[in-house]
Amino acid sequence: MQQQVFKGYLLAFIGVCILSPDALLIRLAGNDPWVIAGWRGILTGIMILIYNQGLDRRSLKAQKGSSGYRYYVNMVLFALSSFCFTYAISKANVTDVLVIIAFTPLLSALLSALFLQEQVLLRTWVATLVCGVGLAILFSQAGGESQPLGLISAAACAILLAAQFVIMRSCPDANFSSSMAFGGLLGGIVCMLVSGFVILPASQMWAVLAIGLMVSPISFVLFVYSLRYITAAETGLIMLLESVLGSLLVWVFLGEHPSLPTTLAGLLILGTLGIYSFLTLREAKQALLVST
Repeated sequence: MQQQVFKGYLLAFIGVCILSPDALLIRLAGNDPWVIAGWRGILTGIMILIYNQGLDRRSLKAQKGSSGYRYYVNMVLFALSSFCFTYAISKANVTDVLVIIAFTPLLSALLSALFLQEQVLLRTWVATLVCGVGLAILFSQAGGESQPLGLISAAACAILLAAQFVIMRSCPDANFSSSMAFGGLLGGIVCMLVSGFVILPASQMWAVLAIGLMVSPISFVLFVYSLRYITAAETGLIMLLESVLGSLLVWVFLGEHPSLPTTLAGLLILGTLGIYSFLTLREAKQALLVST
């Protein structure tokens, strides 16, 4: 049992480390979110299919399990969330974007209560209120380095990701990696139709290739597989590291540092989410001990 849990933690941690340069690479790829999202979606979709089939030898029909229409809803949500993330990174301060997206696990808990009739604990409402104050501070800074549409896209991405978590939680027997792959392809093709087939300069194309061939597909597959061994709360707690590591990389390599209000808001949100995830995880472990 302990080996299985360790495996889950290791998969999620490696996934976070691989995903952390994503925001930096999007910035290095240029400032046209449609072109970047097109390449990112198509390459990511193809590589997720390749990596996933190397890990799960079953047919795509067998991987779909009993998910039914949820498989296709998840596909569309992944396409939309991928574009929103790329657009947000292109139009807003990276720290702002990553801190807003860190709100995803909490949104997932609220959506689970709405659609899966799961109980909402008092600490969830308290954490939502505190994080709401932090988000209000972030949005009040819009107009400087962060454009309002960039922040709105980040918020939309967080909501879409939370919806994906709820869908995956509602159907534990299905492997949604292929659904994410087809979602990436769908979003990428749509973006290509809007922007046209654009070959970026070599100095930008390498960043797109790094995102599409390694960073996005490997991390997403690792996150999906980590959920086989650890809970969503544990995976969500580890994923909070992306907000810190991603912002740090952009700060070091591009010199984009957050303002003081953004830093304080980020600390408030990440601290609250960290405590919330820790309490959720501790309660789950206690319940497991009692049941055994």
